[in-house]
Formats: sequence, C-alpha cells, structure tokens
Amino acid sequence: MKIDIYTSTANGQKYLSIPVGSKIEAITLPADVDPDVLNLSPFKTRLEVDAEKPHNALDAKDIVQQINNNGFAIHSSTQTIQLKVQ
Repeated sequence: MKIDIYTSTANGQKYLSIPVGSKIEAITLPADVDPDVLNLSPFKTRLEVDAEKPHNALDAKDIVQQINNNGFAIHSSTQTIQLKVQ
C-alpha cells in the first residue's frame, strides 16, 4: 500500500497517514480524535508500506490495518534520534 504521511504542526511526534490519491480535506475524523492531528503539514508522499514487512520507523501492520478500517491512520514513529551537543 502506498501512503501519504502528514505530521501534526502541534506535536511533531504525531502523524496521520492516508492512501495515496486520497484528499486529506475529504477525511472525516471522529469527534473524539486527538486535537493535535487537526492541523497538519505534508511530511512524506508515496511511501510504500507492507503489513507483512517490517519498517524501520513505522508499525506498518498497524497503519495498514487502521487505513483498511478507517480510511486513515493516526500513529507515531517507532524511531527516535537524539543528538549530542558539545
């Protein structure tokens, strides 16, 4: 499945993904959705995810399942990077 990923402008650790070709403006979110995902910025387009193959930064199985059930997925990254300063 190819997806487009959007990042929350309120919290850079929260993402909303939709199938490629979907219009983000057409997505209907539930009333109890996390308000952090109501303001988004494009992050990554046309990313290929496969529920049967591990991804180094995403829980692909969960994302595919959410999209199949809801038409979108709300998730975080499974990878963090910490930089050191001198």
